[in-house]
Amino acid sequence: MSRKRAWLVWGLIVLATLITLISSLTIWSKRQLLSTDNWTKSSARLLQNDDIRAAISTKLVEVTFNRSNASAQLQKYLPKSAQGAAPAIAAGIQVAATRAASTLLSTPRAQQLWEQANRAAHERLVAVLEKKQVGRVSASTGAISLQLGPLAQKLDQRLGLKSRLGQGNSPSGEIVLIKSKDLKTAQDAVRVLNASTVFLAIAALVLYALAIYLAHGKRRKFLEVSGTALIFVGLLVLIIRRIVGGALVDSLVKTEATRPAVRAVWFIETDLLRDIGLALLLYGILMVLAGFFAGPSRIATGTRRALAPAFRRHVAAVYAVTALVFLLFIAWGPTAASRRLGGVVLLAALTILAIEVWRRQTLREFPETPAVVSPTSPPPDVKSEASLETLERLANLRSAGALSESEFQQQKAALLGS
Repeated sequence: MSRKRAWLVWGLIVLATLITLISSLTIWSKRQLLSTDNWTKSSARLLQNDDIRAAISTKLVEVTFNRSNASAQLQKYLPKSAQGAAPAIAAGIQVAATRAASTLLSTPRAQQLWEQANRAAHERLVAVLEKKQVGRVSASTGAISLQLGPLAQKLDQRLGLKSRLGQGNSPSGEIVLIKSKDLKTAQDAVRVLNASTVFLAIAALVLYALAIYLAHGKRRKFLEVSGTALIFVGLLVLIIRRIVGGALVDSLVKTEATRPAVRAVWFIETDLLRDIGLALLLYGILMVLAGFFAGPSRIATGTRRALAPAFRRHVAAVYAVTALVFLLFIAWGPTAASRRLGGVVLLAALTILAIEVWRRQTLREFPETPAVVSPTSPPPDVKSEASLETLERLANLRSAGALSESEFQQQKAALLGS
């Protein structure tokens, strides 16, 4: 390649790598934060975490239990000599109520109510972010909240607080997801996400393909470079999730007691981001391996030589084995793309293309050369077999670019003359 073309190819790969990183974050934001189904599924997993369940239990008890009111009610039933212990008794009842709330949240009915509350809140949130009219909520008034009223009523019924200690707070409560002052910024961000997510992913793929196409004479090298770039982005995404996410939670959450729950929420809600990082790692490794096995190394050349007869005479069997391996990969489903129809079709097309390119390269390097023996010629001896092996090695060196055509012809003439 000329120097200008080399700079162009490297520039395209750097740009594609940057776009891939941005695209990874936008894909996670759109599919996790703006998909009601994904939000609801992840919310169901939240209750399976002990720290999160404890935090929600505390919130439910705050909704259904008013300690000062309970203390006042207890004083009515206690003798005068024991009325001073009413606050301590009320505190003990609140601790027991928190344990009861945690037990309640582990029941199927409570989990169903929790999922319904999350689905309803998220549907309202997405509608507002897409600038649809939702009741009195707008960019200037109202807020989107997760309503805990149904769960609080269940806890209230289980504890019997109304009948024993009188009515404390009414069994209603909410967790604010987004306030009105933040809606305008969120709406602008959603508009950008909806417009750029698909475009960025396609642009990154096109730029990588264009860079490899323009690297004439060094396409295998830049295929490996592109794969290495994907590995780098995948590792960076995983680092962002692990380190940056933890630092962000620690900086935003000032109360030490609630940090474990918030950190657990972060890691559950960023599972899709982890899948994206692992997918980039996997695809990058496959691209590097593809470039390696198409190269001139002894292992790669030996592999192609061993597969040449199958590529030549048993093409259907080769594609049948490829299809079986591909189906096993889809059944495993290690990446999000392998679990979506569009991703499966794209992966299938790229797999077929890679196998066909590799097959044709192998057939060019190792053509079928049947020996022509005249009736008067003696059978081949050890020396002639060694000559054929030497000639085959020279042909491989010529195909790999290590031997020019003129040098090959001179060596061939010398070998046949001997």
